[in-house]
Amino acid sequence: MSSVTWLRSKHGMLLSLLAAAITLVCASHGHLSLAEDAEKPAQGLRGILPDFVPVGLLEDDFLTLGESWTSWSKDAAADVASLYEQEELDVAGQRAALEKLNNRIRTMEKALADKSYTAIFDPLATINGRLSRRVSVATAVLDTLEMNPVTARKAKVDAAGAEVTESVESLGKYLSSIKNGDAWLKFIRADELRSAVKSAESSDVVSAVFTRLANADKMENDAQREFVQRPQFLTVKQTLGEFIELASAEAPATNDQSELRAAIAKLVASLESYEETRSLSSATAARDAYSNVRGLAADGGDLIADVLASNYFNYNLRVVATEAFLNKVAGYSHTDSGAVDDFVLGAKVDGQQTTNGTVAIDLKPNDQVIQFDMTFNGVTQTNTQGVTDQATIFTSGYHTFGVTKSISFDGDQFTTSPATMWVNANNTTTGARTGVSGLPLFGGIADSYAVSAARDRKYQSEAIAADKLRARMLPEFNQEVDAEFSKSNGQMADRVIPKLKETGLFPSARTYRSTGDALWIGTRLMGDADLGGDSPSFSTRVAGSAAIHLHETLLNNTLDKLPLAGESFTEKELAEQIEKSLRLLLGDDFKLPGDKNKGDETAAVEEDKTRFIFPEQDAIRIKAQNGQLTLVLRMSLQPEGDELIPTQEITVPLKFSIEGTDIVIEAGAVGVAAVDAVSPLQQIPRAGIVKAKIQKALPTRKVDRMITLKRKSGGPVDLAITGIRPNAGWLTITIQ
Repeated sequence: MSSVTWLRSKHGMLLSLLAAAITLVCASHGHLSLAEDAEKPAQGLRGILPDFVPVGLLEDDFLTLGESWTSWSKDAAADVASLYEQEELDVAGQRAALEKLNNRIRTMEKALADKSYTAIFDPLATINGRLSRRVSVATAVLDTLEMNPVTARKAKVDAAGAEVTESVESLGKYLSSIKNGDAWLKFIRADELRSAVKSAESSDVVSAVFTRLANADKMENDAQREFVQRPQFLTVKQTLGEFIELASAEAPATNDQSELRAAIAKLVASLESYEETRSLSSATAARDAYSNVRGLAADGGDLIADVLASNYFNYNLRVVATEAFLNKVAGYSHTDSGAVDDFVLGAKVDGQQTTNGTVAIDLKPNDQVIQFDMTFNGVTQTNTQGVTDQATIFTSGYHTFGVTKSISFDGDQFTTSPATMWVNANNTTTGARTGVSGLPLFGGIADSYAVSAARDRKYQSEAIAADKLRARMLPEFNQEVDAEFSKSNGQMADRVIPKLKETGLFPSARTYRSTGDALWIGTRLMGDADLGGDSPSFSTRVAGSAAIHLHETLLNNTLDKLPLAGESFTEKELAEQIEKSLRLLLGDDFKLPGDKNKGDETAAVEEDKTRFIFPEQDAIRIKAQNGQLTLVLRMSLQPEGDELIPTQEITVPLKFSIEGTDIVIEAGAVGVAAVDAVSPLQQIPRAGIVKAKIQKALPTRKVDRMITLKRKSGGPVDLAITGIRPNAGWLTITIQ
């Protein structure tokens, strides 16, 4: 039991005893009636929010913003306390309190966007996240409780009807592009269907059309049966099914909210517990309560669902890479030289050509996929001589060109389009030699005539040069790029995706998009019993870099996949088990990074035989707050030849810094607390032993921050990790 919980329980007991004494005194003197003693009925957020300020939003937390914010911080803390602790607030008062807190949030968001507040960015982002999540949930809860069930039901049915109408319109557009396709609109009774769904009632027409589409796979005509299974028809069937389910649902009761309030109260309590502990049990309880709310709320829990989607079910891995960074990784200069041996306009052409170009990535805006062009722009220079029976013509060529190949990535595979190419050919005739070259008068005249004749054919020769450049470059560029991305697709399909699914790490939600100068990836690893990320209260983009943002839930949900629950390991066995699990995902060559300063000397140190015994749940939790990553370990310890130390909760803050070419990982003061109540005489020596073991297992380490990326073309690229920043629930890693 934490000290805060203990104090609350003690104060609660004292208050209960005091209340009992007052009641007895008042009853004996007859000063209070039963009616006056009766508890006021719960209203609004009363009985749903905790009656104390949550951990992390106390006055001391606000005061971490510094002296210049002292007055504002005290007032903000008082506003928070008003919402949670003033029992006399009615619904109007609760809404006023929430609006005050929204003003506080707007102030913090404005400061977060202002570079002059960089020094307090970490605590500001942390407090803003904690407060904004609570205010969003509380507002959605109030709106849900005050919702008119009849109005809410009608709105949902109307929205479902609009979806049906939209799907019918989409089908109509598709059918209009097919010969005699409009006849199929009669099959679904399109006009009658549109009218029927506007009435917001499940009618005979709606039911008949849905039944017809549901039984379409039983049609006798094979071609017709196959045609009606096309996506456009299936969408109409799906939207009709959803409309029928909503329209035929029983009208909700308007008076008794007791079950709904109980479910919402459990949801809020579970979320509060999760905010403090990040435990799987709290996450599971929140998911269960959320499911109950969806079944009881008049709007199906949509308002609360929207808030949870943003604050607790959001993406927990975000990657942003700028175009400049991508060009450092994928771009390179290319030079190609060779002999020219050809026939052009009846002449035998020989000489040398040199091509200098740059391969680059040009990102394109797309909200559905990552869209980019692979480009190759450059210059081909030639020095040739064309020989005919009449003369030899000397030509200098300077041909600029650009090749563009469009590519997209949807998270599963790359799709390429045929490349296009433009050429601006420029040939300059620099001289000529004929059979009479060098002879007085006649030689000069013949040479000038030959040059003039060649220049008359300049545009024809340039067109031929452009065609030959296209014929040489386009097939080669297409082939090489297609081969590389086909190889990547094979690796995704054969290795990456199957391994993610095998290890339970395949994301449950994904988004891929690009702007003109950056690509954005968002994924969410979240099981049915887990929670996900939140909306970052900081910029996810770092100029000229790639930024990888990992939310606590990604790290914790991943750790839950490791085979540690209920098992025991020595320190060495634990490292081997984690390394083995990661090899399944990252490949057989993966090894955990070690301390670069230790070399092989650790092999000579005698292995510690202490066994770490993990519980069935929440063995390792991670928190990322205020510039440090905190490991929370729950385990019992069995030292060799000594008595078992019962389950302890061990907190280890880790700080990251950059020193030269190294990342320095330094463990802070280790905290140890017994999970179950125990006398101080027993706990103090146990804590000392545990602390010593953990500190020994986590010495200050230095890890190389430099990354060398090997490439097929363009040579290796040197990258560097330039920052590791834990804050506001996120661990941000920047690479340049």
